[in-house]
Amino acid sequence: MLTIFAKLLKLLNSDQNPSHLALAVCFGLAIGLMPGFSMFLLFLFILVCVFKANLTLFLLVWGLFEGVAYIFDPALHQVGYNLLTNPSLAELWGGLIQSSFWKLTAFNNSLVMGATATILVLWVPVYLLTILFVKKYRGNVQKFVEKFKIVQMLKGSKFYKLYEGLGA
Repeated sequence: MLTIFAKLLKLLNSDQNPSHLALAVCFGLAIGLMPGFSMFLLFLFILVCVFKANLTLFLLVWGLFEGVAYIFDPALHQVGYNLLTNPSLAELWGGLIQSSFWKLTAFNNSLVMGATATILVLWVPVYLLTILFVKKYRGNVQKFVEKFKIVQMLKGSKFYKLYEGLGA
């Protein structure tokens, strides 16, 4: 746990582009919320490899949201169920289910549909908030925290040596 925290601090203190860190958070959220294995999940994994998302942060957020997804599964199911049983969308779903491609996406599973809709709604706000958080942290919090005596004492500790030894 200490190593994970040290890696997270190292990422926040690094000079890596905040948008790359934000992409890692968004992809981690998306893959963490997506239940089971579907074509959408495979597509997200490919995008993680294509874009310059930080893999350390991606894996950390993915693990976090795998746990969060179990808590929110009933709500995600309800969102998906409401979308799939909405009479105004019945023609759309009926047309999509005729295609083999859309069958592979498992869109007709209420949990997959609910997770997909939630991911689409959360993507932009999470991306923008993560960039804002990283910039605010680097601009204000990092310098403010380094002034404390306890931080200066920690820099001589085993934790700091572990932190310095990690490659972000």
